[in-house]
Amino acid sequence: MESTINTLKYGNIEIAVADRGAELRSYKVNGEEFMWDRNPEFWAASSPVLFPFVGTIKNGAYSFDGNKYEISTRHGFARTEDFELVEKTENSLKFRFSSNKETLEKYPFEFELFITYTIVGNALEIEYNVVNKNDSDMYFSLGTHPAFALNVNDNLKLDDYYLEFEKNETSQKYKLTNNGLVFDEKVDYLNNVNKIQITENVFDDDAIVFEGLKSEKVTIKNNKNSKELSVEYKGFPYIAFWSKPKAPYVCIEPWYGISDFEDCTGKLEDKKGILKLEKDKTFTAKIVIKGIL
Repeated sequence: MESTINTLKYGNIEIAVADRGAELRSYKVNGEEFMWDRNPEFWAASSPVLFPFVGTIKNGAYSFDGNKYEISTRHGFARTEDFELVEKTENSLKFRFSSNKETLEKYPFEFELFITYTIVGNALEIEYNVVNKNDSDMYFSLGTHPAFALNVNDNLKLDDYYLEFEKNETSQKYKLTNNGLVFDEKVDYLNNVNKIQITENVFDDDAIVFEGLKSEKVTIKNNKNSKELSVEYKGFPYIAFWSKPKAPYVCIEPWYGISDFEDCTGKLEDKKGILKLEKDKTFTAKIVIKGIL
């Protein structure tokens, strides 16, 4: 069944968000599209929410409180669930997804997940709120995964594009296994630089994942024109970049959480990067997307 698409126009910004996953399908500035068009030849998504896990769970199973739970999907399950539009204002859309019988079988916590899109000037603010509805602590991860189109044509090639951090960075990147787990070792990657060059092969080894960078903003730029797209992600401990090799898009993925490590215990409360939320509390995270022509 095709998902309902909710559109909103405010000022010179227009967005479209699907009920399925509360996924951002379109973000236009003055009519110019910045989001990836979900071409299934490369990747049939545009901005999935990663909840209640980021990445892969080892062997598709984990334990909590002495019970075993199975989850084979990558990046949790919220991205394929239908959200409900609970509030619409002149410049915002607010969606909700709540735990249910099916989710409790693979994830033993009651929750509400809200995703709110707010147009502020030329920027789009996306806020994520996780509400713990249990009588005890709740463990979860949360990530964002927006994919931005890279216009490739006779004048613009993939390797004209680059990612620019707001500060110079020196950082290693995580090494990933073939099935998306994380090795407990890193490799040198950034050495006092503020750029990652996009090429046809830059993502041959899957996502490029960093932890603890100084920058809280990254911008997609190119050598041929002034069009750019920035993502601001204050507070997120991990940031990943990904695309299918040779594909004309790039994902900028701020994460609270990470895939299981190869040597993990499988216990949820031991999981690296996992968040713990006290009962009746709400966790809030926000990214800001801004396109400039």
